[in-house]
Amino acid sequence: MARKNKITTDPKAEKYQRERTEQLKRDTESWKPLQSSPPWYLSKIAKNAYRAILPALMKSEIVKQPDLTVVAALCVQVDIFRQAYKDIQKHGIQSAIYKPVVSPTGEVIDAHNFAGFKKNPAVTTLSDSTAKIKQLSAELGLTPQSRATLLNLNSDDDDSGDVVDSIAKMLNGKGDHSA
Repeated sequence: MARKNKITTDPKAEKYQRERTEQLKRDTESWKPLQSSPPWYLSKIAKNAYRAILPALMKSEIVKQPDLTVVAALCVQVDIFRQAYKDIQKHGIQSAIYKPVVSPTGEVIDAHNFAGFKKNPAVTTLSDSTAKIKQLSAELGLTPQSRATLLNLNSDDDDSGDVVDSIAKMLNGKGDHSA
């Protein structure tokens, strides 16, 4: 599997990578910037996630209005992550399964016989949403490594903000009063 193209202006990066980044910036400079308000269809948690990551996306000058669906998908995954995590907190990662033991004549010998554990489906949902958050964050430049790459695009501006903290706050419920 081939590597994704790296977007960077880091002087230590390969020349072709820097040139490709500059070309991308030139090709998209006439595009509309990403809208400042969250899409109407997002839930409250997803809207809060949108507001939390918007400053870093705007600062990158790479993410534009045509990327809105990717940004919205990330915010939806944050919401799904939160819902799955709440379910796991409430019901645990697994639950006990009990099955009745019946004799050959149909008589119930033990109505409450322990048969093992069943995984909470929210665990799979949480795992899936975590993977999607990681992938979408990387596409938008919000993981620590790719965020550092995006920050290099605007290295003359010192106010970098902390996107990872913003996303962590959203995932942990800080800044969202609906929980």
